[in-house]
Amino acid sequence: LPPPAFDKADLQKVFADIIPSYSYRSFEFIYNDRGIQLNNGPEDTVEIRPALFQIQAKMDGSDLLLADQAENKALKILKIAAERLHVEGFLQCAVSILASVDAPEDDATAFMAKKLLHDEKQAVVLGEGYFGGGVRFRRLREDQSGEDALSIEPFVDQPSLVVNHQIARGATTAPIGFDQVSTWISDGFDFVADKAMRLLSE
Repeated sequence: LPPPAFDKADLQKVFADIIPSYSYRSFEFIYNDRGIQLNNGPEDTVEIRPALFQIQAKMDGSDLLLADQAENKALKILKIAAERLHVEGFLQCAVSILASVDAPEDDATAFMAKKLLHDEKQAVVLGEGYFGGGVRFRRLREDQSGEDALSIEPFVDQPSLVVNHQIARGATTAPIGFDQVSTWISDGFDFVADKAMRLLSE
């Protein structure tokens, strides 16, 4: 059965508590008034509804965010919503860090073929016009609580690469708390800044 709807007054209080710290241009009720969405554009949104709290923070927009500022923003909004809506923990958590990186020699497709796929002749077997559209690396957690993944793709029509690092975790012995979420966000930024960039520069 779907979880019960949040109280509309509590949802409005969530919005009122977020706005002093982070301004959003639009606020609307969604899913038959079961949740809310705050919006500053397609890459800067907050969605709060039963069984899903989702925050998307654009770091290179008009309000430039560094890694620790993006982490603080996500955690503060999560905490406000959880406190107002009486949510004590989470059963699943996903952190995704998306970065655009300049490709060497301004050719993302050639870089993918030569450096990451190591054989630009492979795509030719498929027919004219095919090219390596990306690579994906995965690591499964030994405790079966989730996985880490890194994908790298050429950005279509631009000389850059799209780097996407994802951390997915499920609750095992207890609900997921804010300290764990904070650690995963920090780990994700560190991974992209260090190991992912080293992979691209080798």
